[in-house]
Amino acid sequence: MKELTSKVKSFWGVGDLGFSFMVTVELMFFLKFLTDVAQFPLAVAAMISSITGIADMVSALLAGVFIDKMNLKGGKYRPWLIYFPILIMVLYALQFSALGSQTTSAIIVSAAFIISHALWNVTWTANRALVGVLSESPADRAFLSGRISAGATLGKMTASKLIPMAVIFFSAKFAAPYLGFTVTALTAATVMVLGYFITYFITDGYDKPVQKVETAQETQAVQADKVTFGDMIRSLVQNPPLITYALMDLLRLTGYYSTMAVAAYYSEFVLKDPVMTGNILLAFNLGAFLGSLMTKTVVSKVGSKMATIFGLAGWAASTIVAYLVSPNALMVVLFIGIGQIFFGVAYGLTTGMYSNGATYSEYHTGKNTQGFVMSVMSAAIKTSIILRGLVITVGLGAIGYVAGAPMTESVQGGISALFFLVPVFFIALSLIPMFFFRLKDEEVERMAREISARK
Repeated sequence: MKELTSKVKSFWGVGDLGFSFMVTVELMFFLKFLTDVAQFPLAVAAMISSITGIADMVSALLAGVFIDKMNLKGGKYRPWLIYFPILIMVLYALQFSALGSQTTSAIIVSAAFIISHALWNVTWTANRALVGVLSESPADRAFLSGRISAGATLGKMTASKLIPMAVIFFSAKFAAPYLGFTVTALTAATVMVLGYFITYFITDGYDKPVQKVETAQETQAVQADKVTFGDMIRSLVQNPPLITYALMDLLRLTGYYSTMAVAAYYSEFVLKDPVMTGNILLAFNLGAFLGSLMTKTVVSKVGSKMATIFGLAGWAASTIVAYLVSPNALMVVLFIGIGQIFFGVAYGLTTGMYSNGATYSEYHTGKNTQGFVMSVMSAAIKTSIILRGLVITVGLGAIGYVAGAPMTESVQGGISALFFLVPVFFIALSLIPMFFFRLKDEEVERMAREISARK
């Protein structure tokens, strides 16, 4: 295994920065776009959110299967960083369009969402799977994972301030209100393209293409290493650490994405200042960025498991304090940011922990299913976004929210509960699986050494 080059050490994570910058448009505004700009009824918005979310989750799992089955001339993972991004950029912009009748618009938005996400699931999974190619060392993986988290958070942090400004700026330039969102999405997707292209070039020399088979002995060796669909399923169902961690990840991300999606409603209708959306999410992402930089230090003191529990507990406690001081905008921003520092400590471990799950699987099965394991991580994200969409749309209906209707104290209180208490509920649930997590850091190192020795 090659040493990490200075280019990788310096620029690793830029792909996640660009990707997160793009995705922030969707996380912040997609639900609000459906309800308040495209003006779909809540039931239709919920249906679009659910259908596209389910399709996204399925394609996320299939992305790993697709990657593990493919062996391209340019490598197993890197080629996907340049094959799909341009197409994603165009389709992503169409997610924020309102063309034709309401039915036509719903079809276009849904189709663009499903196809763009299917393509980006392959690209995103390949990018994360590169961690296992760049190094077998848990220490290096922790570094790379932290850089991924830092890059992703920096992308969200930058976007949280720039995206609302871009929406306002571009909306003022066009008569059709939806075009402000369309152009913003297109601009943000351009950043994603650049980020993945840079990642492709800095990882040159790591992801080697499969050598051409010339002898019967080589053919037999390739067949022995070939990953089947059954191997992928076993890498999940016979992997207690992976199942436990993925369940925790699903629950905490539901709370995380709920906060991001409700921020626009909370700022406009409780704080009565839409501009506060950018300030809240800036603190939200700045805190996570700072926390992710602390991940390695905290892990060296208490280990990966306790670092995760520490981060989740601190995040929940800070969010409760933020709820108690609401609607004091300054104090809300402060404690939201503090909560995200705790979250960032745990979040910085994510890619490395899934990669450790892949090591556990390869150690016990003898098959490398790195791509599929990373798609489990993607599926956890997608499933959490589905749950978030259902929770928020059902919640908005339950509190009596209607776009454009006069705001009452009851609805304001309901929006505050959606913004603070619903995330805390999911954070608390996410703590439970971690008490059953059994894979120790030193065991991963031992497994990695033995796998390397076998090869």
